[in-house]
Amino acid sequence: MAGIRASRRDLLRYGAGSVSSLAVAGLTGKPSFSVNEALAQDDRVEIEYWHINTEVFGGPAVKEITAAFQAQNPNIAVAERFQQNAYTGLLENLQTSLAAGNPPDIAQIGYLYLDYVKTNFPYTPANELDEALGGGTFLSNFPETVLELGQAGGVQLGLPYAISNPITYYNADMLAQAGIDPADPPTTWDEWLAASQTIKKQQGKATVYVQLLDDNWTTQGLIESNGGQMLSCGGDAATATFDSPEGIEAIDLWARMCKDGYSLNVLNDQGMQAFLAGEVASYITTCARRQVLQEQASFDLRATTFPAFGTKEVRLPAGGNVLVVFSEDDAKKAAAWKFIQFMQSPEALTTWVKGTGYISPRPSVAEDPNLLGAFVRENPIQAVAIAQTANVRPWISFPGANGLQAAKSLFAATQEALGGQSTTEVALKDAAKEINDLIEGQSCA
Repeated sequence: MAGIRASRRDLLRYGAGSVSSLAVAGLTGKPSFSVNEALAQDDRVEIEYWHINTEVFGGPAVKEITAAFQAQNPNIAVAERFQQNAYTGLLENLQTSLAAGNPPDIAQIGYLYLDYVKTNFPYTPANELDEALGGGTFLSNFPETVLELGQAGGVQLGLPYAISNPITYYNADMLAQAGIDPADPPTTWDEWLAASQTIKKQQGKATVYVQLLDDNWTTQGLIESNGGQMLSCGGDAATATFDSPEGIEAIDLWARMCKDGYSLNVLNDQGMQAFLAGEVASYITTCARRQVLQEQASFDLRATTFPAFGTKEVRLPAGGNVLVVFSEDDAKKAAAWKFIQFMQSPEALTTWVKGTGYISPRPSVAEDPNLLGAFVRENPIQAVAIAQTANVRPWISFPGANGLQAAKSLFAATQEALGGQSTTEVALKDAAKEINDLIEGQSCA
């Protein structure tokens, strides 16, 4: 993971906003017990684990890891609960459960929402759990660059678990049929446009599908890879700047490709099914979908890097999540930390990476020939994701109590542009004005 050059402290200073329905935030307090002492308080402890992993997106790996943990810890019952609508949906449900006094014990928090959680939600920092329940030794297994992904404002909210970046999966058979060497696929947008013209003419099909979700993940990848910025900090105030000429150009390219039939304007589940059905030649999405795509593809599936805008540096948002503890009693905190340590064990991480496509937060696991070493060497798709870690930057969110509303405004603007309801320039400039009103006065710090 040495390729992750930027820290959250340095680059994600603007973070996420606050949740207005939880006016006061605070930590649940540093636990002062050992694992065995805490668990001895009850003969059996039940904890709840919230995640975003569907049956076709890491769900089987979650079940396998949970079952293995419970076999070793029969006094701890883990109820794993899938949350719809990815990290945004999980966060909204978490807000409701906390307000009702019934939070999950562990939840996957997307990197873009760490500041949101730190400012407004009660939780126990991972470093405090590690000190109280393990002598402060477990976190030393992770590089500082990885630990920083789970920090906000200098606090180690949780332990980074899933690390991803967007890669370009492609149907090598479709490219070969169009006379494009699948061993030398397009790597720039100009090259994909040229391929699109050929494939559309010869096969009558689309060439590129870009993941479309309301978290604006791929939107950020496009804008910042073209030299734009999602946010800027002038005078310690956050300002939406995705409507710069570079940002407009990037999203307009996407919109024009949809208009010309080279790309698809559909949400992610439909896009993935279109790719698997051979209706589109490439699929730009998280490396974490590697396993399910390899399992379900009936064609020669390969992958290459996220497309570049000419010679400009590709800048990709770090995808994935952090495991944060929201337990309210000592026994549950201890059980939650024990489960997190198991999930982050070399053996469980091997299951997790093989069953998804995420990058291991412990580099030693990926390098060990008895764990993931041979697997990575034999799986070129996984290697593409690892190679792109040098291009990873923080996943940006909008600050303040209206942060979620602001994110939804950008998503709506992107949909308007892709669907042709308005020009890309009008859609993005209107959204930037609306978002700047929503985040007015918010600090980048």
